[in-house]
Amino acid sequence: MDDRFATNLSWYYHAIPFITAILGLIIGNVLVQDYGPFLKTIFPSICLIIGGYGGLIVLGEISEKKK
Repeated sequence: MDDRFATNLSWYYHAIPFITAILGLIIGNVLVQDYGPFLKTIFPSICLIIGGYGGLIVLGEISEKKK
């Protein structure tokens, strides 16, 4: 059988990485409001990626605790 990531959780738990990614994007955008165009381009997207990855880590920890 194919062991998949967090299959023991309901569907709404799988929204955690999306929510944390969007929150990271919003926070990253707020933090660079007063800076130049280069930081406004790079920093929010990096925060989006880090937020999504953090959400995957949280999802994995929840999945491990539910087993």
